[in-house]
Amino acid sequence: MNLRIFVYNFVGESILVDKDGKKNYNNHMDNMILEMETETLENQISFDFLEQDMKTKPLAKGQIVDWSAEDTLVLILKSKKMNADFSLCGKSMLDWVRLASSGCEQVILEERTDVDVLDVARPYADRASFVVVLYSDAPLLQKATFLEMMNYFTANGLNFMRLPRGVVFKSEYLKNAKMLMSTGEMSFGKDDFFVVDETAKISFAYKVLNERILSYHKENGVILFGENTIFIDADVEIEGGTIVYPNNILKGQTYIGKGVILESGNYIIDSIVCDGAFICQSYIESGKIENERTVGPFARIIKEKI
Repeated sequence: MNLRIFVYNFVGESILVDKDGKKNYNNHMDNMILEMETETLENQISFDFLEQDMKTKPLAKGQIVDWSAEDTLVLILKSKKMNADFSLCGKSMLDWVRLASSGCEQVILEERTDVDVLDVARPYADRASFVVVLYSDAPLLQKATFLEMMNYFTANGLNFMRLPRGVVFKSEYLKNAKMLMSTGEMSFGKDDFFVVDETAKISFAYKVLNERILSYHKENGVILFGENTIFIDADVEIEGGTIVYPNNILKGQTYIGKGVILESGNYIIDSIVCDGAFICQSYIESGKIENERTVGPFARIIKEKI
């Protein structure tokens, strides 16, 4: 029987697993295939929701609202003050905002401080029932928060809603609105609308994103020691039962199998570490470490399979 199975990483992106349970990493590593058992797939879920739920499932308890992602257009304005392509935990600030509003049609625009937000949004009023304006300098926005604010907006029958960094419009109102009344801002989430508009704020945003990633892996059975010294990119996948000791950096499209022990002092990027491996004080780039292998201390592995 032919199977096409998709698993989900931290940010809810799907990765194809073929009929033999093998996971293909050819897009970043030539001719390297990692065997995976299909029973591990149940743990490979999105940080917020599975992709199919992202489009239509509002964040509410038993409440039905007249909103879906298909009826929503999101305008993301690239901040003039901060480079939208600046990377935080393996993704650009712009990409973090795009992930939070994934499932909706998105248009990326340059921010213009000399143009009112109404004038920015109005030309798009015929494209969808709702128009949301977000900014690339708010990379801490989460999918759950985006769904919560859309649920609140529609459940309360609002025409527009100011956010700490952005606005939600009902398109029928947007078409004829001359100005936005001076209403208060609605706040959702703890740090979701923290604005990264200067370099002094980058470290806080990075800290929050890294803590979210670490929490996700802990919930999936990864044991972490010295969390304030462990840094993991958003696309890194780690199977349950792995132990990560202090001073480890895991970046890029890295996969760590079951029962792996990452002793202190490793830097691993775009690599595969198979089940039961032991890695100590080593640098691994675009490499593959086979099952039960011991590497280090002080190993340097680049584009090698051992």
